[in-house]
Parts: sequence; structure tokens; C-alpha cells
Amino acid sequence: ARQPELIKTENAKPGASFQLTRMMPDGAKSYRTSLIEGYCSRQSVAAGETIEFHISTNPPSRYTIEVFRTGYYGGRGARLMATLGPFQGTPQPEPAVEERRRVECRWQSGTALKIPSNWVSGVYLGRLTTLPENSAQPYWQSYVVFIVRDDRPADILFQCSDNTWQAYNRWPGAYSLYDNGQPGMTSTPEVDVSFDRPYGKYRQIYENPQSTGSGEWLCWEFSLAYWLEQHGYDVSYCSNSDLLTPQRGLKCKAFLSVGHDEYWDERAYHSAAAMRDAGVNLLFLSGNAVCWVSPFSPNADGTPNRRIRRTAAGEVIHLHIDR
Repeated sequence: ARQPELIKTENAKPGASFQLTRMMPDGAKSYRTSLIEGYCSRQSVAAGETIEFHISTNPPSRYTIEVFRTGYYGGRGARLMATLGPFQGTPQPEPAVEERRRVECRWQSGTALKIPSNWVSGVYLGRLTTLPENSAQPYWQSYVVFIVRDDRPADILFQCSDNTWQAYNRWPGAYSLYDNGQPGMTSTPEVDVSFDRPYGKYRQIYENPQSTGSGEWLCWEFSLAYWLEQHGYDVSYCSNSDLLTPQRGLKCKAFLSVGHDEYWDERAYHSAAAMRDAGVNLLFLSGNAVCWVSPFSPNADGTPNRRIRRTAAGEVIHLHIDR
């Protein structure tokens, strides 16, 4: 059923400070903070489904996970939804470099969360915080990020550009789709990347230490979500991986591609075309939109849509473009 007041009602609830207040990368030019870091088992999850958090702390330390839904919330920018833990963290192994320069973690799950039925669709940040043994020791923080999706009719479907977040993710050091083992960044089809690893600190166009673990969400997309929810727009959220069929978008009046949305599976392109043909408005409020064909593939455990790659010159793809 339609719930046109859902976002307005959600944002009337008390907000909370969600920013990282103490983080430290491994070095001045490092993309990771091994003091505490992690990743989620899925890009998006629906109410009633379970998501796992894979966390590493080095040295071993206890930690908590504060789960926030980002939005407006009276200008605070987020609402605290749950606090998980404390848990005992341990160092998890750094993955080997596999074929096509892929690094894919196989970390043990720190904890799992079943998404409550009353959690509204949105982009959720898990703030990871170590718990020092005494007051003389500092605490350290980073994020994990995931999307809660729904299936309700809505005015606006906000697609997060998480394929591109991962394409530019250099964790643990120079392992993005733009790295081939040589100095500098280049566009090469000989590599692929996995969602089974933390998001490193964003440092492509500018330095953003507070982005550690959150992909490009806080860099390019959050400001529009903040504005939409400030004004009570009826908006729902999805991942790039949720657009492989057009069904979700066909329940909405408008589709937004936001921020930095380069990397698309070909099926998502055809879904957007089908939505357009059915009368859904398509708004590309993004840079380099639909620039690279990047097929999904499963990870080592067979979980679908956990790797992407850039297609190589000479590969056959099928695109139908209206001028």
C-alpha cells in the first residue's frame, strides 16, 4: 500500500549525531584503518531478512556497532536505530591477491542482525567503535554501510551508486578497478573487485577521513537524501543490484541516479529503459552516469552479485540506445 507520509513521519523522530569522531588510518597514505574495520554480507536487505557484519580489530579489542538510518531528522542527519554489542573483536586475515587482482575477504561474522519490520527504507550506517580497557586508552571508529529496501509504491526511487563506490574502493591498498599494479590510476579491464571487503577511506578527488567504511555515500549522495527527507518527499532507496529487473522501479513515479553512478550491469540498463517506456521519469543527477558495463558475478561462496568487473574491449554487449 502507498504510504505517502512515511518519510515525513520517520523524520519527525529524534535525531542523533552519527559522524566518526576518532579514526586513524594505518598511515598518511593508507586507505584502511585496521584498528577497526568491517563489511556487510549484502548490499541491501529487506525487513525480516538478516545481514551479517564481518569485523576485524587489530589489536584485539571489544567493540560496539551503533546502527543509524541517515536522513534529515531535524538537521541531525540520522536516527539511532539500534546498538549492538559489545563484542570481542580479533584481527581477521588480510586476503590474498587472487586472479584479476581481486582481494576478497572471507572473514568470520562478528554478529548478525534481522531487520525489524518497522525499519524504513534508507541508507544505514553502522558506526564501529572500539572499547578501550581503561580511560587512558583512546577509542577508534569506522563505518559499515548497507541499504534497507522495501517494495511499496513510492513517488521516488533513489538508487544508490554502490557499484561505483566499490569500483573506486582501493582497500587494502591500490586494489580498485583503476589499479593494475603500476603507479597511479588507470582504466583497465584486467581486474575485478569484490563487495566482500571494507570500504577504505575515500581519497580520489578529495580527502574525506569521515568516509571510512561508508563508500561514497557521504561524499556525493547523502546531501540529496537529506534534502528530500527534509521536505517530506515520498522516497524509497535501493542498491544498483536491486535494479537487475524493472519491477521495483515500476512501482514508483520517478527514478533517481545520484552522485557518481558510472558502473551498471547491462540488465540494470534494460530495466531503466523498461521503466522509462512504462512512464517512469528518469532523473540522472549524477556524474559519468551509465559509463561502464560492469557485469555482476558471485563471490567464492556462490553469493550472487558480490563481484563486478569492467568489460574489456572486444567483448560483445547488447545496448539499445534511443536518440
